[in-house]
Amino acid sequence: MDENKDFLNEGTVSETDTNEDNGVVDIAEMAKPNVQAPQKKPLVMKPVLVAAGIVLVVALAVIVIRLFFNSSVEGTWHYVREVPMMAADATSDEPETVSVDYYFKFERDNKVSATIGTITSRGTYDVYKNSEGQSVINMNLTDLITSYNFLAYGEYEISVSGNAFTGRKLVMSTAQDESGTIEMESASYAAPEIERENEFTVNEDIVGKWEFKQEGYDLSYEFGKDGTTKYNEYVKQTNPYTGMETTIDYTINGIYDVTDNTITVHFIYTKDSSMDIVYTLDDNTLTINGFPFVREGTATADSAE
Repeated sequence: MDENKDFLNEGTVSETDTNEDNGVVDIAEMAKPNVQAPQKKPLVMKPVLVAAGIVLVVALAVIVIRLFFNSSVEGTWHYVREVPMMAADATSDEPETVSVDYYFKFERDNKVSATIGTITSRGTYDVYKNSEGQSVINMNLTDLITSYNFLAYGEYEISVSGNAFTGRKLVMSTAQDESGTIEMESASYAAPEIERENEFTVNEDIVGKWEFKQEGYDLSYEFGKDGTTKYNEYVKQTNPYTGMETTIDYTINGIYDVTDNTITVHFIYTKDSSMDIVYTLDDNTLTINGFPFVREGTATADSAE
């Protein structure tokens, strides 16, 4: 029996064994997996964080400059002017002058729009330095807005002051009219409300957008189911004698009524105004004051171009 016992023990290893170095080996320690200590990764994120920090600082600087030190004319400006009622089609029982709200919007691409009431005229502008080093602006707008001696043609010296918190101010002055200095304040356009005298009844036949397009002319009327209307006029012509190019570009927003063969458009200019449009309707062609307007998206509309 002892011999068998010895034979069985030959194939086993006790919890401790000997080796030539120290005579004792910890078997439990040998059974642990061979796990290497994690190595440090190169700090590749550091340049990215630095770059992001620089971008953030620059962005904050731009915001601060635009809020506190913005001398650009970009934005929307409001100005109130007393306009002689003679120029505003006054009647004998009306006052001699009326307060008119003007809104000018200057955009980055040198486009400018001016709004009186519910009429908006579009044009272009340039800002540059004159011979004396003063910042000046030159606007080219449809006469619909620059009439009534509101803006004389030519250069206007400009200065911008204030900030986004206290309010910004744009001052325009010209040697042509030293007393006509224009002071505008930064503001958002507020469309005046047009009061409807009669209950609106929709005419489904004329609802939609109607276009008249020929060489140099791009006109359109839009009549909504809710009684609102919009008229766009874009005309580009060249004077055959001088070669000068003239552009008319404006929009009238308002409300409308339909009676028999007449559409009455109500809008606000220097005061509440209206205009009558005589029309006839033949399928997809709406003839307005003698001009054939075709319904948007029809084959006739494409051929009219």
